[in-house]
Amino acid sequence: MTMYRDIYQDLPSRVYEIWKRAKAAQKKEEKDLRVTAMLMTAATGFAMPFENLRYERAGNKSNWDDHPAFHGRRQAQYKTSLKACNEFLKKPISECPGLAGASLMQCKELRDIKDAARSGMGHATLNTEKHDTRFALGILRNALAHNNIVDVPDGANEIEKLAFFSKDHWCDSCGRKDGWNVLLISVDAFEQFLDAWFALLQEPGSFVGAAAAVGND
Repeated sequence: MTMYRDIYQDLPSRVYEIWKRAKAAQKKEEKDLRVTAMLMTAATGFAMPFENLRYERAGNKSNWDDHPAFHGRRQAQYKTSLKACNEFLKKPISECPGLAGASLMQCKELRDIKDAARSGMGHATLNTEKHDTRFALGILRNALAHNNIVDVPDGANEIEKLAFFSKDHWCDSCGRKDGWNVLLISVDAFEQFLDAWFALLQEPGSFVGAAAAVGND
């Protein structure tokens, strides 16, 4: 195994390469593992030192490079990526590559999520024009971290859509209640979103910039 020069950049990049190879090598007579490989890639691609960057404010203080992810980086280098990632994340979900056709809804109870994923109807619908890509990414990161995923089959029992859900507090007429945000997206669209995400993060140090963009929202 070749030594990582920068594990924060190399690990997700290599997993992305594995996913591309898996797609190219998949044969129809074999069990189709493309969605599994895609979810592995997403979990790695969205993994970042988020909590450290949020609470320590790493990247923005005089000791900005304390976290190992910043070691050997030039501040100007990662800030270029930070700016690009912020531009990407502030887009409305409705304008984001791959997410434009996604459904965003809320469920009051955990037990209702599976039915909501299959019907496309939750207790409330959120306007994807008024919620940014950063909001969607938060749902995706939390869902992948806690295995909060529902697969939705097509008529041939193949995975057609994926529902990612994340805990939230939302307001009803009775006051604040615990609930769940649910992002429903087709497999093809999620693949498009992942390709756009990794295309954004090709330059050295770009995953550090993405982490800062997510952590410093």
